[in-house]
Amino acid sequence: MSRIIRNAAIVLWGFWVLALPSLGAQEMRVSGTATGEPEVYIAEEGDTLWDICDRFFDDPFYWPVLWSFNPHITNPNWIYPGDIVYLVPPKPKPVVREGYEVTETRYVPSPAVEQVMARRVGFVAKDELEEAGIIKYAREDRQALGEFDEVYIDFKTARRIKVGDMFVVFRPEGKVKHPTTKKTLGYKVKYLGVVKIVNTDAQRNKGVIVRSYEEIMRGDKLMSFAPVSRVLTPVKNTAAIAGTVVGDAFDQKLIGEWQYVIIDKGSKHGVQPGNRFVVRRRGDPTKTLKEKELSKFPLETYGEIIVVDVSDTTSVGLVTYSLNEIQAGDPCELLAGY
Repeated sequence: MSRIIRNAAIVLWGFWVLALPSLGAQEMRVSGTATGEPEVYIAEEGDTLWDICDRFFDDPFYWPVLWSFNPHITNPNWIYPGDIVYLVPPKPKPVVREGYEVTETRYVPSPAVEQVMARRVGFVAKDELEEAGIIKYAREDRQALGEFDEVYIDFKTARRIKVGDMFVVFRPEGKVKHPTTKKTLGYKVKYLGVVKIVNTDAQRNKGVIVRSYEEIMRGDKLMSFAPVSRVLTPVKNTAAIAGTVVGDAFDQKLIGEWQYVIIDKGSKHGVQPGNRFVVRRRGDPTKTLKEKELSKFPLETYGEIIVVDVSDTTSVGLVTYSLNEIQAGDPCELLAGY
């Protein structure tokens, strides 16, 4: 019998809903406590988030929400015996402050926001595209594919695929280049739907399209499924890292608060989700000054970006604060300990 501590509360957020056949719910005996602690579940051999949601919420489609409660689970397809799975969001501990806090400036070394609801945007890093799967063939006798059509999938790189794995179907639409080096960092993409793996017995994996937002074609790409939205909490930067704002995924020249940007630093450089880049400048925004004159000014913070998604060499961030518009080519940096 699995160990469960329960104290019910369910929060519903906007996620992709996958129209998949439900598995029969298993009967579980649930014991409660009066401690006020969030309920947790201790994973056992063979457990998946899909199964856990089916067991405790009678709704396997709830798994993306459950995943958002558990940021320590880095891959929703892989949980291990003994892993702690929070069934509700852990309650933050209240901060008690005495007296008044006075500051001489608008800029303080604290998060611009305590949490953000981050969503997936239309950008795929170059290395992710190179490792993406591809819908090579289909069982249907037509070119355009849709929901419940069966497809055959190839992957360029070796990976462990199992029945039930989910993949997002996408189509590259244009290169994203570094504003200075002109090097290709990734691609703007259009998300087309979701595929579920149903058979891995043969060399070529078989999947079924469980959600289609528009026509899917042979040749379209696949990447690991992740919820379109999730709650993200700031994480302290462990090192100082200098980067550049490459731009955004929507070709906007001027970028402000609550818009998404692409940054030319990723996990290879030590960046992780929740880190915060600051955009800092010197001088007077209304004047064009020479470098020698600019060097006489202190660095001032003009924007803050929280990292929401990371690949090897790039990351996507959400602008949570901007005093002035942010533009492609603006320098940004992680401040150690911030």
